[in-house]
Amino acid sequence: MKVSIFAALAIILTLVCFSGVQAADPNMKDGLWQITTKMEMKGMPASIPPTVTKQCLTKKESVPQQGTDKKSNCKMVDQKVSGDTVTWSMICKEKDSTVDSKGTITYKGDTFDGTTTTTIKDKSGKAQQVSTKMSGKRLGPCDKK
Repeated sequence: MKVSIFAALAIILTLVCFSGVQAADPNMKDGLWQITTKMEMKGMPASIPPTVTKQCLTKKESVPQQGTDKKSNCKMVDQKVSGDTVTWSMICKEKDSTVDSKGTITYKGDTFDGTTTTTIKDKSGKAQQVSTKMSGKRLGPCDKK
């Protein structure tokens, strides 16, 4: 009897721990966000100016889509929420390269700060690493189309 109780508890704990249950949503408000991105690459002689984009973000889609569109070969392979911090891992497979990106964002209501580390590997196996710092601020509701 004791063995079956322990077995049942082990199964329940396994299901709870590995079922993909996410923690509560981060402290962010759905809406239109202005995102400033600053890239840094080792070996670049000149600084790349920051880029500014606007994107609708929601608690369910809280990872900014930097440089990806619906036609891309990118796939989100992991995304977790812990408190106000969202972490993710994405892989993009292109004809001549593979792009592996890992990121983290911490939301603070109407603002966020975050970083990504992206490794680009070409067919020959040469790799280039790009670090990105992001900051965001909520501008208001998303435009309804």
